[in-house]
Amino acid sequence: MKIKLSPNHLKLGMYVSELDRPWVESPFLFQGFRLNTIEDIENIKEFSEYVYVDTEKSASNVISHLKSENKNVVTDIHPTKKSKKGNAVPEKHSGLSDSFSKDDRKVLNKNIYKARAIRDETRTYVDDMLAESRMGKIINTKKAKLLVAKLANNIIENADASMWLTNLKKRDEYTAIHSVNVCVLSLTFGRALGIKKGPLNELGLGALLHDMGKMHVPLEVLNKPGKLDGKEFEIMKSHPVSGYQMLKKSKGLSVDTLDIVKSHHERTSGSGYPDGLKEKEIRYFTQIVAITDVYDAVTSDRVYHDGMTPHEALKNMYEWTPGNYNIELMQSFIRTIGIYPVGSVVELKTGHVGLVIKINKDKKLKPILIMIMNRHKEYYDKRKVVNLGSSMWDDKEHKPEIHRIIDAREYNIDVKKIITEESTTKE
Repeated sequence: MKIKLSPNHLKLGMYVSELDRPWVESPFLFQGFRLNTIEDIENIKEFSEYVYVDTEKSASNVISHLKSENKNVVTDIHPTKKSKKGNAVPEKHSGLSDSFSKDDRKVLNKNIYKARAIRDETRTYVDDMLAESRMGKIINTKKAKLLVAKLANNIIENADASMWLTNLKKRDEYTAIHSVNVCVLSLTFGRALGIKKGPLNELGLGALLHDMGKMHVPLEVLNKPGKLDGKEFEIMKSHPVSGYQMLKKSKGLSVDTLDIVKSHHERTSGSGYPDGLKEKEIRYFTQIVAITDVYDAVTSDRVYHDGMTPHEALKNMYEWTPGNYNIELMQSFIRTIGIYPVGSVVELKTGHVGLVIKINKDKKLKPILIMIMNRHKEYYDKRKVVNLGSSMWDDKEHKPEIHRIIDAREYNIDVKKIITEESTTKE
């Protein structure tokens, strides 16, 4: 039985099965979910006027009284105040003239600059490592360990800055950048999962080295601007074993690290390669990298396709989970990345456009943005930073709120250019 309820009547333990709008038009990634936290209820209050609660999937103690009273009707709906579509709030009333304080902006810039320096150092190493691998040389894994430790420490201090830089991607430099990004994503995800520092570094090292075997794949196959045929795909499928065999010759790599290299294309149904392992046979760290590897791949522009937005990627990956990924890990990954992933381009209800630079842990639907365009879709000469979760908006009539996630191409926004400019300035 489904009951139509106002958000004001929602309780922890209820299972929301339908919204008052299509799921794709909402910020919620799961089509159907249980209310486990007060934040879940607050999020629904902000975006919905009513929802449908499935009594069979809800905790029995919270819906028994509703069944007994036979409340199969809408109950006391009090719509939340929303800006009407098409009615942009004037710039002078939007509150967007208020930016970070100078001190906050300096800290933000320093964090991004530091993360960029470590990322660039790692990228240079990966370029050298891939070149040496192609020539058949033994890889310097000692250097890799030091760089992964640096990345891990920086992520522990400020994960958002490192995550933001994973959007620095070039279509024609995919393999090297992908290796760095999967390392950063895996370290960030691993930290969110509570993995301790030593094992976390092993996870990051496996992620950094996971595609080493691609250097043994002919370039005409690796960079083919189109779908691989059967023979070419078999050649491509050889890269995990090639990388594993090559890295086994290096000293000091753990079983977990080597397994990531060999088995990151295994899938829970047994449909992956090279060994057709099933979920219980795939090591925990390898399952983590299987997720971060695909996420970065589908959000990247490749020689044969344009990347998805982060939000689209998460929605698709959740749908792909059965038979491919561990469901609990996928849900944890989505929670780690967030409803508005760092690097997403969003349009506010006022019409302004911003780039998500940081997630507010206690207010995940109200991230911190670097503003790109005003409500007339004109670029700002000097970009400002706006914290949508700041208490400064509490007493304001017009609060800046996100209307939708957009594809940067819709307004010809060069995200890589913006990130490059913002990450090369210390102050």
